[in-house]
Order: sequence, then structure tokens, then C-alpha cells
Amino acid sequence: MKKSKGVELYYDPFFGIAINNNKRCIMGKDELLLELKQVLLREVPNAVQKIKLNQGDKVCYISLLGTDYEPVLGLITLGIESYRNSMIEESGTDNKWYLWNSGEMPARYQTGFEDQDQTFQQNQETLMNLFGNEKWEEFWEDCQTLRFEVANKLNTYNWSDIIPISDDFVVYSDWESIDVSNGDLAKSIPQEKIEILVEKCLI
Repeated sequence: MKKSKGVELYYDPFFGIAINNNKRCIMGKDELLLELKQVLLREVPNAVQKIKLNQGDKVCYISLLGTDYEPVLGLITLGIESYRNSMIEESGTDNKWYLWNSGEMPARYQTGFEDQDQTFQQNQETLMNLFGNEKWEEFWEDCQTLRFEVANKLNTYNWSDIIPISDDFVVYSDWESIDVSNGDLAKSIPQEKIEILVEKCLI
């Protein structure tokens, strides 16, 4: 038996679905992932707009961070062009991991997602409780794939109508062991945007 938010949840391996203690069907893994994806595509722009920018700030990236505890999405970070320029002036462009390490941005440019959509956090917790304890690597890949798909789709949005952005702005999927130098960014950024980053020696 697994529990989430005080509700008893059971996983039925035959049907691949979750049910609660009233025998009511919750969702299968694929349905939960799809629901989470739809919420992200709808609400990430709204969450980003709530982050207070300083006058003159331009956003050069949005990082969507997945973690072991929040594998779909744990944190949204805005990369600020002026801070990245300072990093380049300090260390050059050779250390790609440093340039794309969202943890280098001030905390005020970060936000969680729990206040944006309560059902998202509940569904992510349900997903973890029911499907995250077995075959972890396969489960993590499912969550990574979702985040790649979300980032790719968000990269097609007209972000200049939402926040002030740089001319090389991108949205990307982030995680602890991301390997920028070996192409991990290309999994969530369209090729035409990758080419711009290459031209600027950012990847």
C-alpha cells in the first residue's frame, strides 16, 4: 500500500492504474505524465511572469530542473544575460557546465511550481509514490523524456510577448548530471537555436 496526501492509494499492476481506498480509478502512469505535461505547457509562462525582474534584465534561458525527489519538475530558474556576461568575463566560455549551471543565478530568479498549480504537485507526488520505487532508471527516463518534450514545445512560444529575452534565449531541461559539453542541451532545444548558441561559443 502507498499513501499520498493522507489518501490510501493502491497500484493495480494488471491494469496499470492507481485506485484509492474508495476503489475509484485515479490514473495510470502514462495518464499522470500526460496530465503533468499539459499543466507545464500551460502554466510555466505564468509562473515565470511572477518572478520579479530588475529594470533592464534580459532572460537568456529558462531552466526546468528535475530532481530525484521531484523528477518531473522541481525548480524553474531564469538565467539573466547580465549575470552570464559577468561569468564569461570572469572565466571565459570554455567551462560550459559553469555557464549553464542554473544554481549560479541569484535565488530571486528561481521559483517552485507548487504555488502555481496545486494539482501538479499532488499528481507528481502520486506519480512518485506509485511508480518511483521500482525500476527507478526507467521511471527517471520517463520523467526526463516528458521534460525534454515540454522544453522543446516551450521553445516554440513567442516569449518576447511574455518576458524580456535575449536574442539567444532558450528553454532547457536541467538535472544534476547534465553534460553540456557532450550534447545534453540538444535533447530539449531545437537545432536552429542550438546553432545560435554554437555561434556564440556558449555550447
